[in-house]
Amino acid sequence: MTPRVFLQKVLRRLRPKPAAGNTFKAAALARLSVDTDRVDDPTVQMWIDFSLSSVERGRQAVASMGGMEAFAGRNVLDVGCAFGGFLVAAREAGARRVVGVDIDPKLIDLARLQLADHHVSGELAIEDITSDGLADRWGRFDIVLCNDVIEHVVDPARCAGNLASIMKPGGKVFLEIPNGSAVDFMRRDGHYGLFGLTLLGRSEAERWWRLHFHDVYGVEHYAPLAYYMGIFSRAGISLRLLTAVDQIDKRIEDVAEAFDRLEEELTTMEKPEAPELAESIRHRGGEEIRRFRQLRARLDSSEISAERAILADEILSTYGMTFWTLEGTKL
Repeated sequence: MTPRVFLQKVLRRLRPKPAAGNTFKAAALARLSVDTDRVDDPTVQMWIDFSLSSVERGRQAVASMGGMEAFAGRNVLDVGCAFGGFLVAAREAGARRVVGVDIDPKLIDLARLQLADHHVSGELAIEDITSDGLADRWGRFDIVLCNDVIEHVVDPARCAGNLASIMKPGGKVFLEIPNGSAVDFMRRDGHYGLFGLTLLGRSEAERWWRLHFHDVYGVEHYAPLAYYMGIFSRAGISLRLLTAVDQIDKRIEDVAEAFDRLEEELTTMEKPEAPELAESIRHRGGEEIRRFRQLRARLDSSEISAERAILADEILSTYGMTFWTLEGTKL
C-alpha cells in the first residue's frame, strides 16, 4: 500500500459519518401497525423495543467478543440477521465483509433499510440455516453471529452443525439463547409475554399461544443449557458462557421472590376454554417451584464453600438467567 492510499484510508475513517436515516424505524413500526415507539400494550412495546434496539444490542455483542480488535478485517456472517443491527455493529468495528441471512423476506427488507440508514454496505439473502450447501454459497467466515435464533429452529443439532460448516478453523460464533426455565420467563415469556408458555411442551405451547394470538407461532424449543453445550461440542465447537451474575446472594433472593409470585399466580390463574393446558401449567410450575426450593434449602444449609458455589451456579444458570450468552470457537 502506497503512503497516498494509506493516507486516504485514514482520512476516510476520520471523516465524520453522515447522520443515520429514519426509514428503518418507520418501516419497523409500520410492521407492528403502530406509528409511535411508545404504546400501552406491554407485549407490543416489547416487540418495538426489540426491533429498535438491534444496533445497540449488536454493539454490545461485538464488544463482548473483543470489539475492533476481534472484528477489524474479518468476514462476518449474521445468521437470522432480522433487523440488521448486528451487521451495522460489525461494520462499525471494522469488519471487512458482512453478510446477513434470514428465513423471513420481510425481515431482510427491514435489514436492508437499516443498513442504508447507517450508510453500511453488506450482503443480504433469504436462507434457512438448516439447508445444505451454505458454505458452498457463501464461503467460510471468521465470525458468525446467531442471536435469538436457535430456539426458532426445528432441528437445533442440524443448526449447530451447519454453523460449524461455515466457520473457518479457529473461527468464533456468538450465541444468545433464551432460557425457558428462567422464572421470569415462566411468568412472562420473552417472545409473546404469555404466562406459563415456557412450562409447556412444543405442541401444548402452540395451543396455549393460539388462545391469545392468530398469526404464526414461531418458537420451536426451549432446551436446557447442557443440551446446547452438547450439540455444539459434537459439531466441533467449544462453547463458553459469557453471561455473568453480579451480587449473587441478592440475585438468588430475587429469584426466590419471583417464585413466590409465580406460586400466587398459578393459584389464581383461570383459562376455562383450555382447562387441561391450565392444569399442565399449574403442575409443571409446581414442580419447578419445589425443585428451586430444594436447591435453595441445600444452599442455605451448606457450610462448605465449594458446595455453596456449585449450588448457587445451578440455581442462577437454571432459573436466574433469562438469556444465555455464549461464545464458541471452532476446533
